[in-house]
Amino acid sequence: MPVFSDQTLRDVGRRIYSACGTPADEAALVTDVLVDANLMGYDSHGIIQTSFYVSEYHKGKIVPGASIATEKDSAGAAVLNGNKNYGIVAAMRATELAVAKAKEHHVACVTVHNGHHVARLGAYIEAAARNHNVVCIAAASWPINGHYVAPWGGREGRLATNPFACAIPTDGGDPLILDMSTSAISEGKIRLARHKDQLLPENMVQDEAGAKTCDPHEFYGSEAGRVGPQKPVGSILPFGGPQGFKGFGLSVLVEVLTGTLSGHLITDRSLYGNRYCCIAIDADYFVGGGGYGDLIDSLTAYLKETPPAQGFDGVILPGEYQFRRKEERLNAGISMDDETWDQILEAAKSVDVDLSGIDTNG
Repeated sequence: MPVFSDQTLRDVGRRIYSACGTPADEAALVTDVLVDANLMGYDSHGIIQTSFYVSEYHKGKIVPGASIATEKDSAGAAVLNGNKNYGIVAAMRATELAVAKAKEHHVACVTVHNGHHVARLGAYIEAAARNHNVVCIAAASWPINGHYVAPWGGREGRLATNPFACAIPTDGGDPLILDMSTSAISEGKIRLARHKDQLLPENMVQDEAGAKTCDPHEFYGSEAGRVGPQKPVGSILPFGGPQGFKGFGLSVLVEVLTGTLSGHLITDRSLYGNRYCCIAIDADYFVGGGGYGDLIDSLTAYLKETPPAQGFDGVILPGEYQFRRKEERLNAGISMDDETWDQILEAAKSVDVDLSGIDTNG
C-alpha cells in the first residue's frame, strides 16, 4: 500500500488540475481542500475524488476557471451561480462572501448552485472560525441523479447524503467543528470499502430489495463502474440507526437550505452538482468586549471536566479527533489503497501528466 507525504499529494493534485486548464490559484485550492481532508481522516472526501473530477472535466461537467456569477445580492444575503466550476471553488467563494457580509451586518446567508462536488464542508468554515471569529453553518446537497439516501421508512433513494457542518471559534485554539453526513455513511466511504473489498458496518445500506446489507457490491450492483460516484441499485439509510428519523429530518432541512432556497425543484433532472449554503454569524457582535472567548473557554472546560465513562480516556470535543489525526498523518504520511492510486495514475495519464517518479514511500 503506497504512503505519501501531504506535500507529495499536493504536488500531484496541482499538476493534474493545472493540466486540466485550471488557474494556478484554483488548482492549489482544490488540491489543498482534498489533501487536508485526507489529513483530517476524511479519506472518502480526499484525493480519491481526483479521478472523479478529471472524468467529469473530460465530460464537460466541470469547467475549470469558470466565473462565479452573482445572481442576487443584498446587505446580508446573496445567491451565486458556480457556472460548472469546481464545487470547491464555488463553495469557498460563497463562504468568504458570507463571512464578509456577517462582519459588516452581523448575520449573513449565501447560497451557490451549479458548482460541482464541494468535498469536505469543514474546509470552508474552519478558516472562517479560526481567522474571523465567525460561527459558520454550512450544508450541501446534490440533485436527483445523486439521490442515494432513502427517506426514513423507504427503500429507494430520494435525497443525497446531504452533509451538514458547523464551526465554532474558540479563544486562540482549534475551532470546534461538527462535520457530518445526515446519512448513515457517505457514498465515498462505500466506494473505498469496495476498493478494499471490505464489508460495511451494519445498518448503513440496503440492497435493491430494501434488505439491509454489509456488502458494498450488493449496494452498487454488478453493473457499476469503478470511477467516481455510481448510481446504486440499493440505498443508504439516514443516520440514527433505529432512530433514523432524526437523520432524515436533518437531511430534509439541508435540502431546503441548499436546493429549495436556490429555487430548484427536487425532481428536476436537468440540474447537476452540489448546491451549497453558508450561514455566518459574527460572534463579536453578539458578545462584545472579548466576552465570547471567555464563555467558550468556560463551556469547553465544563464539558471536559466530567470523569470519563468506561472505555474512554475523556471527553473529545467536536473536531478534536480530526485535528489529532492531522498531526499523526503529517508525521506518518497518508496511506492509500492500490486501487485509488491506480485511478489517480489513470486520471493523470488522461491529461498527459507523468507521475512515474512520485515517491510512494511517505
